[in-house]
Amino acid sequence: MTDSILADVDIKLLRVFRTIVECRGFSPAQAELNLSRSTISTHMANLETRVGFKLCSRGRAGFALTDRGRSVYEAACSMLAAIEGYHAQIEHLKERIVGEVTVGVVDNLITNSDCHLRDAIRDALAVSQDLRITLRIAPPDEIEEQLVRGQIQMAITPQFQNRKFISQRPVFSERQLLLCGRENPLFLLDEDKMTSKLVAEQQYVRRGFVSVMTPYSSHFNSPALAVSHQMEGLAYFILSGRCVGFLPEFFADYWIERNEMRVIRPDRFCFDVPICLSRRDDKQHTHAEACVYDAILCAHQSAE
Repeated sequence: MTDSILADVDIKLLRVFRTIVECRGFSPAQAELNLSRSTISTHMANLETRVGFKLCSRGRAGFALTDRGRSVYEAACSMLAAIEGYHAQIEHLKERIVGEVTVGVVDNLITNSDCHLRDAIRDALAVSQDLRITLRIAPPDEIEEQLVRGQIQMAITPQFQNRKFISQRPVFSERQLLLCGRENPLFLLDEDKMTSKLVAEQQYVRRGFVSVMTPYSSHFNSPALAVSHQMEGLAYFILSGRCVGFLPEFFADYWIERNEMRVIRPDRFCFDVPICLSRRDDKQHTHAEACVYDAILCAHQSAE
């Protein structure tokens, strides 16, 4: 800071700055910070005045950090993590369940009857009035990276490749089905004519993230015709009749029951994907984090 003394106001401004960077812009950060865009702009201007140089560019070209802004962001993350770690240690000594826990959740799980996150939230919040839970809903690859960077404390996602210091506990599974829409030539084809060779020749839509754990693209000869990071996008492409693609059974049932999608050879192309509760195990977990983690595990174990 310009006077070399770190004040409480600087810590507040740096928290705002960190959130803006992690949300990739002022507008996306509004909901996370619960602040208006003009207030966020004022905070950023004040922070730039405090440090004495420009931290980022914002405008029609989009949000981008300057080189010095990136250095400030990295330093701020280290400092804020240390402060949060200090508070966590103090609360741990008090054995109180207090603080904020951020959980990353893959999109569209709410319609899966095997996902009991709602029960876990109810049980965790019943333990302490001082516990705050934040949910971040995003595609699996984004959630995974947020967990690795320490931006969230735990995650519920499809199982991903082993990563250092990350533990994964399966809590339920999703059955994946290969589907075509009613406008697709395969829709009315006899099942015994749906050979692996014929399926391999189909144009397909793939997920926007690379998964080495599941065979989403291994059945096809050519690159994908289309890409979507969200299940809703996959469904649009499948319903168009131009592509076949994989969807979780619970998500596809709506269109299957209405005869708008058809399952392609479930005896050959369906598979189960473990959905895991993950967290970093290279740090001490706060009582609040342990409370939420245990509540999620217990909610799914009691449902078995």
